[in-house]
Amino acid sequence: MTWNTQSQLCLIALALLVAGAVLAAPALALRVEGARIALDVEPGMTYTSRIGISIEPEESEGTFAIDVMGFGQSTADGSYTALEAAEDTSPYSARPFITIDSPTVHLKPGEQADVTATITVPAGISDGGRYAIILVHPAPSGPGAPAAFATAVAIPVFLTVKGGTVTETGEILSLTPAAVEPAKPFEVVVTCQNSGNHHYYGVVSSVSITDASGKEVASATTEPFVRAIVPGEAVDFTMPVKTGLAQGTYQMTASMKTRDGKVLAEKTIPLAVGNPRAARETPGFGVLVAVSGMMLACSGILWCRRSRRSKR
Repeated sequence: MTWNTQSQLCLIALALLVAGAVLAAPALALRVEGARIALDVEPGMTYTSRIGISIEPEESEGTFAIDVMGFGQSTADGSYTALEAAEDTSPYSARPFITIDSPTVHLKPGEQADVTATITVPAGISDGGRYAIILVHPAPSGPGAPAAFATAVAIPVFLTVKGGTVTETGEILSLTPAAVEPAKPFEVVVTCQNSGNHHYYGVVSSVSITDASGKEVASATTEPFVRAIVPGEAVDFTMPVKTGLAQGTYQMTASMKTRDGKVLAEKTIPLAVGNPRAARETPGFGVLVAVSGMMLACSGILWCRRSRRSKR
């Protein structure tokens, strides 16, 4: 091993150690009690919820901000994400309903501060749910400085309107792939969206693949999804199909169900394995050439006969 190689390996190892320290530190920096708010609410009523914020005795003192933000979800894994006001365009947003009595708190090592979230439900709302994220994070170090979200804790807020109509529906926005190689395993990705007006837990996605006769030749099902999917948000469900398929054209049907078996949505697309179209079109191409050749031959014979007659 050369000196340059050793130096490069040392630098890589040092970078990994630093990155590990940076990623590990936030796990100890911040503790939040009341890290989920779920309430059945009545229009025109006001509710409060306590949030306890603390740091460990070995941590440095600091100032933390508590912001009320919109509720978003990552399509990749369904994790909850905080949306700025400009991005929070959902009709099911609860962000405007919520205020925090102390938007910032300063904590010394080992201290805890309690803040109160006040939820004022408008008199005119009805049906379904309303959603927001309360984000607790280190405050910006100075005017104009960016907020530090590495140690942030996102508190999801789920409000269900009492007496309203709850609609649980879904839509499959995408089903892939449309083509795969023969005799090889592949993955099916189903993008499921909540098109109703209320969140639901435990969504299960499944896929069934049938051949030209309608016989099922492969299938797969996910485990119930651990997070809630809120209205308007979509999540990818990935399923491995471990058995390779023979060349041909199949039908692939995906479904989206609640954990109690209620079907929220279905979608069917053709699945091409290998290049079945080319295989089918090859004989047809030969027939077309043969017919064209016969037509040309007949045209040639007629032309010759006409030429002979004209010479006579």
